[in-house]
Amino acid sequence: MNPISEIDKSILFFFNRSIHSDILNYIFIFFSDRRSALIFIPVIILTGYYFNKKKPDSFRKFIAAVVVALIAVGLSDIISSRVIKPIFERSRPCQVLEGLYFWKAKAHLWVMTDGISSFKSSFSFVSSHAANSMSATVILSIFYRKPAALFILGSILIGLSRLYLGVHYPSDVLCGWVLGSLLGLFIAKMYFKLSEKYPKIRY
Repeated sequence: MNPISEIDKSILFFFNRSIHSDILNYIFIFFSDRRSALIFIPVIILTGYYFNKKKPDSFRKFIAAVVVALIAVGLSDIISSRVIKPIFERSRPCQVLEGLYFWKAKAHLWVMTDGISSFKSSFSFVSSHAANSMSATVILSIFYRKPAALFILGSILIGLSRLYLGVHYPSDVLCGWVLGSLLGLFIAKMYFKLSEKYPKIRY
């Protein structure tokens, strides 16, 4: 095994095994579960309602940020899941490595991988969670600079949760963040370019 793979594996086992604890279980399971994003729907609706009533100009900016972020996430998910993963066909660590903690969501229990049993059917490289969250983070950070640190922290926790749950290698997550960042910047640039041509879509 080459040195890069050894580093990848060492970092993975640190997050998956060395710091494993009951408290972190709750934190990382939450940040890894796509359904957790549903809790932000009421927040988005209430924020939009407030801006619409009190600050019409801010409401236009808010709607633009949400729509552009959703476009970025959609594009990121398609490219990471349907283009990149089938090209590299990298097996997930929970499929090929022995001794990892793996969270079986449907059964609500932790199991130890044996390096043989297949706990996930999809490929590992790149992490769609990392790519999608970072693409949204870049967009939201461009629109709202002050809370940018919170957006970045959220994306980092989502990426690290994938290591903690044993479903991705660090390189999957790192490359996912890079992909998401590039796509976020690209979509933001396209939005501002189009808004110059079509002023009605600019906040």
